[in-house]
Amino acid sequence: MKYLSKNIEDTLVKKDAVVLFFLGQAGFCIKTSSDQMIVIDAYLSDAAERLFGFRRMIPAIIDPKELEADLFLSTHSHIDHLDLDIIPIIAKHAPTFFVGAPDCREYYEEMGLKQNRFAIIDEGESFEKSGVKITGVYADHGELAPKAIGLLVEIDGIKIYHVGDTCYRPEEIKESLKSEVDIMIAPINGQYGNMTALEACQLSEVVKPKILIPSHYWMFLEHVSKGGVGDPATFLEHSSKLSKGTKPLVMAPGEKFEYIKEK
Repeated sequence: MKYLSKNIEDTLVKKDAVVLFFLGQAGFCIKTSSDQMIVIDAYLSDAAERLFGFRRMIPAIIDPKELEADLFLSTHSHIDHLDLDIIPIIAKHAPTFFVGAPDCREYYEEMGLKQNRFAIIDEGESFEKSGVKITGVYADHGELAPKAIGLLVEIDGIKIYHVGDTCYRPEEIKESLKSEVDIMIAPINGQYGNMTALEACQLSEVVKPKILIPSHYWMFLEHVSKGGVGDPATFLEHSSKLSKGTKPLVMAPGEKFEYIKEK
């Protein structure tokens, strides 16, 4: 745990670049050239097992006490995207500001977050703070989370699209996104209202990001069953057929990736 937090702290980000750290499941930490830390959908507790019996297969790779985020984002209120056990810990870091989908509001309020510490955005709505712009993008997570959204995060001209949880809806997503994308992060578990690895690659052919990163794998047995669904090796097999403009990237938990914007 200390290794990752020290690695994040020691990482210096160049101008016109960002560095991503994979936190496991759908969680990512983004560090900017202005030394801001943006965390998306971090799941770092055992809340899913405590509440639903979903036991984590890999340990949390960073202590939430060490995750001093400037922005803490959640695509929807499911426990592996809005980790209720770590929000009170994260909130002890006074500068942290929370941004979430509409279904996150009641949880923010229940945990005692004041109105000046969080913002709610829906599809098509944007929020901007300290030069970082966050826009809600269409997602269809079914009845499991009808208010779920994807997030387009813009940092110094670099656009990162975190798909969140959604089934395959290419036309609706393209219409909602209305933007070129540098990095796209997409679920591949193919269950509980999410895309398969093949569908993530098919959506990538519509969105056309420079980098395609799979997520939502290895955390729960329920996400890796049924004939290889949720397997990053299957993703790599499908992604080998992507257009030349898109590079697939499978990240190990704790791994970092530097992206430099093309001039």
